[in-house]
Amino acid sequence: MGKIEILLEKLDNRITSSLAKRLDTLDDLSEKLEASGEDYERNPTDENRDSYNEVIDYVEKIENGIIRDLEALLQKRKAEELAKQTPATPPVPDTPPANQSESTSSSDEKKKGSGVLTLVIGGVLLVASLGAINYFKKQ
Repeated sequence: MGKIEILLEKLDNRITSSLAKRLDTLDDLSEKLEASGEDYERNPTDENRDSYNEVIDYVEKIENGIIRDLEALLQKRKAEELAKQTPATPPVPDTPPANQSESTSSSDEKKKGSGVLTLVIGGVLLVASLGAINYFKKQ
């Protein structure tokens, strides 16, 4: 739990809602772990020990998953800050060299043609999907 607290401090306690819910779940599980430990201390049977060990294993898995996700979030935020701090690379001039002007214009035409084809195929799929939905709604 100590590592989670350190990571939360580094993140200024700004985490996603899903991670917050998982942390709440971990807190609840920690309470159940304590209760299971107390049951085992009061009545040290094999069944209570197995139950206690299962709860320990489960809590450790949840905790390790949260730590991994917090570390990933911290890495992501550090990368975003680094990207903001580094100056942008200078723009590359858009004018192609004279000997490549014909090849780039033909590739531009191919790109435009594939874009139109993509739109047509997308439209056909959309109409077909809506027709199928309408058909199955009526049945």
